[in-house]
Amino acid sequence: MRTVIFFVALFTLFACGTQPQLSEIVNDMVVLTNFDDKADFSQYATYALTMDTVGLISNTTNDDALSNDYSKMITAQIKKNLDQTGHTKVEKNQNPDIGVNVIIVSDLSVSQSVSYPGGYYYPSYYGYAGYYGYGGGYGYVSTSYFQQAILVIELVDLRGNSAEPPSVWVANIGDLVNSFDSSSETKQAIDQAFVQSEYLQR
Repeated sequence: MRTVIFFVALFTLFACGTQPQLSEIVNDMVVLTNFDDKADFSQYATYALTMDTVGLISNTTNDDALSNDYSKMITAQIKKNLDQTGHTKVEKNQNPDIGVNVIIVSDLSVSQSVSYPGGYYYPSYYGYAGYYGYGGGYGYVSTSYFQQAILVIELVDLRGNSAEPPSVWVANIGDLVNSFDSSSETKQAIDQAFVQSEYLQR
C-alpha cells in the first residue's frame, strides 16, 4: 500500500516561512489515500454507489446511516469524480467491477476534572466523575467535550466471488466537524482525493 498525505494549509503556510495560526491550520481538511499497488485499475470500468445515503459509525447514536443534504452532497461529489475518471455507474445487480463504500466515523469524547481549593486535582473521563468533595472543601467540576469525524471512501473489487471483496483504494478525509465550512471543504477534499490518485484515471 502506498500512502499520500495532502496538507494544503500547512504546505502553503510553511512555504512562506510564517508561523501558522491554529485557525489557518484547520481551514482545510487532511486527505489521506492508500491503494493496493498490485491492483490493475485499468480493469475497472463500472461501479456501484448508493446515492444520497452514507454509512455511519458513531458512539452517540445507534443509527447506522445518514441521509440528509450533507450525505447527498457527498455521494454526488464522489459520483462526479468517478465519472470524470472514466468509470460508469451501474446498478448493483448489473455486476459492477467495483463497489463504493462511504462511511462517516464520528467520535465524541467527554472528560471531567474536579479541582479543590487546596490544589488537589482529580481527573476523570467519559462522564465518570471522582467523589465530589473529597479532600475537604468544595470542589470545582470542569467538563470538556471533543468531537471529531472522518469521511471514509473505499473502493472494493467485486469481480471475484469472495464473500469479503478486497479493498483496492481508500480515502480518509477529516475533520468534518471542526472545519470552518464543512460542506465546501468536504467537496474540495473529495476532489483532492481523486486528484492525488491519478492511477484511478481510465
